[in-house]
Amino acid sequence: MPAEPTSFRLADLLTTASSLASYRGEPRITIDHLRMALAICLDEATIESLGPGLSPLVPRRGAPEPDADVLSFARRWNARLGDPFRALTAEEVQALRNELTL
Repeated sequence: MPAEPTSFRLADLLTTASSLASYRGEPRITIDHLRMALAICLDEATIESLGPGLSPLVPRRGAPEPDADVLSFARRWNARLGDPFRALTAEEVQALRNELTL
């Protein structure tokens, strides 16, 4: 029997990782941002608990760009799921967690 879907979506993870990099004023979205984003999306952490953000008064360098590992992850998971906006099952969330903690 398939695991129950969660309210968590791949789009949530990718968007949160991007927002986290921007919040911290970092130029690249990395696998570490995906790890932190997963904790935020699963209510295991808050964005504020992961470190200080860059003040909105500090000029930004532009939007952060994903690094090659993040692009590979996003492509792989988009292909696997077929729709980044559908709710993931508990099994899929666990598979995401396993991949990101390697």
